[in-house]
Amino acid sequence: MMMSVFLRAAERRKAAEGILADLQLVERWGRFGRPVIVGALAYDLIVDFDIDMEIYCPDLQIDHGFQVLRECAQNSHVTHAQFLNGLKTPDQALYWQIRYRDEENRDWKVDMWSAPEDYPLPRSEHFVEPMKKALTNETRKAILELKESRANDNTLACLSIDLYRAVLEDGVRCADDLRHWLQTHTTGQLTNWKP
Repeated sequence: MMMSVFLRAAERRKAAEGILADLQLVERWGRFGRPVIVGALAYDLIVDFDIDMEIYCPDLQIDHGFQVLRECAQNSHVTHAQFLNGLKTPDQALYWQIRYRDEENRDWKVDMWSAPEDYPLPRSEHFVEPMKKALTNETRKAILELKESRANDNTLACLSIDLYRAVLEDGVRCADDLRHWLQTHTTGQLTNWKP
């Protein structure tokens, strides 16, 4: 019997939580700011091997992020670490990435943005609770299925927030509907949209 979309998501969530624990990312970032798990892990919609965090810092310093990366790089599962100074870009934050190969030989990407505590732009942390409240079993299933379709079909390429908007705001439930929705809506932009 094939594993259901819900069981696949639950397995990925468990693996992601294990990676966070193994890398001690919440504890390591917690020395320098307030780490928040956001993205698909936060609302239990994991399809891609991807973990997202935001860290809001009272004293934002590049050295702090390099300290976290240096400590994580000692872990034998870490295959890559990256930094991008985005303070003078539209993101106005520092970007950190870790690549982690798990016991199943799957490559995970851990995206982390550190920003000042008074960060003025839309925050993913403000999206988590409205998103969790808006999800039903039907919409969760639709989103997971569409994310799995998107992983294998370039015509469905879009930001996850656009996929969420299509499902929760406009009733999209299948790949053909999403393809049409993407052609008729503005996508790929920083947004304050919440369900």
